[in-house]
Amino acid sequence: KPSKSNFKRPLKNLEKSSWPPGSALGPSVMSLSSHGYMCLLLVVAELLRVASSAHLNIIHIVVDDLRPELGAYGLQDRHTPNIDALAANGVTFDRAYTQIAVCGPSRNSFLSGRRPDRSRSWNLINHFREDHPDWTSLPGMFKKAAMNSFGAGKIYHPFLPPRWDGSNSWSEKALPFDNPCWFYGISCVPCVGRDGIHVKPKCNKEGFGPGSVKTCWCEVEALEDVLTVDKAISLLGEAAADFGKHGKQFYLAVGLHKPHLPWQASKKHFDFHRARNISLALHKTAPKGMPGIAFSSCDSQSPWDPIADDDARHARVAYYAATSGMDEQVGRLMDAVAKQGLQNRTAIILHGDHGWQLGEHGEWRKNTNFELGTRVPLIFSAPQWFLGSRVGSRSAMPTELVDLMPTIAELAGINLSLVMSPTETPLDGGSLVPAMLSDSPSVIKEYAFSQYPRKPKNMSRPWEHNGIDHENRSTFTVMGYSVRTVDWRYTEWRRWNGDLLQGEWSDAGLVASELYDHRNESMYPTDFDSSENDNWSTNKTAKGEAAGVQAIINELSQVIRHKFDQPSLIQQPVI
Repeated sequence: KPSKSNFKRPLKNLEKSSWPPGSALGPSVMSLSSHGYMCLLLVVAELLRVASSAHLNIIHIVVDDLRPELGAYGLQDRHTPNIDALAANGVTFDRAYTQIAVCGPSRNSFLSGRRPDRSRSWNLINHFREDHPDWTSLPGMFKKAAMNSFGAGKIYHPFLPPRWDGSNSWSEKALPFDNPCWFYGISCVPCVGRDGIHVKPKCNKEGFGPGSVKTCWCEVEALEDVLTVDKAISLLGEAAADFGKHGKQFYLAVGLHKPHLPWQASKKHFDFHRARNISLALHKTAPKGMPGIAFSSCDSQSPWDPIADDDARHARVAYYAATSGMDEQVGRLMDAVAKQGLQNRTAIILHGDHGWQLGEHGEWRKNTNFELGTRVPLIFSAPQWFLGSRVGSRSAMPTELVDLMPTIAELAGINLSLVMSPTETPLDGGSLVPAMLSDSPSVIKEYAFSQYPRKPKNMSRPWEHNGIDHENRSTFTVMGYSVRTVDWRYTEWRRWNGDLLQGEWSDAGLVASELYDHRNESMYPTDFDSSENDNWSTNKTAKGEAAGVQAIINELSQVIRHKFDQPSLIQQPVI
């Protein structure tokens, strides 16, 4: 069931209408004739019947480091025709967010259906099985429901959990789970020399990555994604045969590595994007009033020293080319689905594992609580008989990747209460199916939450050397907790209690805060430059709205505290 604090009926409708508060149909129903009323009820009943009896096969495409830099998000000349086609045949969510902007913990979160403070995975060391060996994973729920669970490529982050969760998550035919060709996140083919000539490494000393965004790219096809889709197509054939002969539903997860560094794609994709007029970030330095702890200095010297424009332009071309190359592999997979004749019985979900910054505010990569670090594309493509008039539609409701597990369960017809143990920690998300089937769902979600830890070596310069990827979680010093509503993003940076592994929620625990105005932004077409340029938490008096801004801060601070300030996030559900 949806969390009461995060899902609610639209209050505006309740305030402006005289129809019964308990009705989900709205005021127009009350004015219908009895015949029209009965017809509408039959339509609603049919929609509910379709939703409850969907029993769809699932293809779940997880893309590394993908932000909404797609034609499906209204951006011209991005050359992503296959993902755009998925969106044209599905529902696209414009405000979808990861729970933590780094690969391993994000995947531990959405593949377990719990937030990082519950999975207790915040870096590239720990995984959810250490603290919760009994949890049912997203792929594992298909096994428990006597369905096939197959996967290929980067689904879990390498070895987080071990064996990429082995028989806990995958059917025997998919074992041993392996990510074709590459080991621990490095590519099959190194990047050496600007044009692929063996002159010098362009990334780390072996030429694999991650290296600097200024140079860590090359014109070579991303072999790991080619091999991943080869494996996925083979598994799809087995799944289709089992489905055709025995009616056994399947889940197929496909993890694509690009556009993760090093940025790789064939020359034709680089040439396409070089021919475009590539724009650079409009705001190349940190937001006004930003606390230093919010910044991640990976490629720029400081929040106020952006990389050179030529380097930034080369990096953007490389990211766009790698995204187009990845889209080409999505097209190969979609062709295989069509060849198997599965389009009418299969839902296809595509999303990123977290966002990515391409020089906006001087930031590159992920590793932040900013909008561009946390926002992901999220597309649900499903048969026309299921979506009806919602085919090709959009939802502006805030959503989270922890919503994936209950949503996919509902699409597949899995009763979570039957596959999850009563002793398991409850899921943190809720099903998005109502938002897929209606542009004004009776239940809406108000908030999306993210978080990110820091461990700066010098608190007087907290943007420097503050990474935690390989730091013991008990040694973090600060945790940033962020909430996104339709209109605002508010973030609190709090001291970290390494003994309890949770934030310090006393007044003394507050290190810094940020409030960003999203009221006038464009979500479609996506505008990466329009928001989070001014921290109102610091500069509220300059806005002439001090009292109103403080009221918003107070309200959203309580929302964050209610979500994360729990005596024990292991034992108690976050509601």
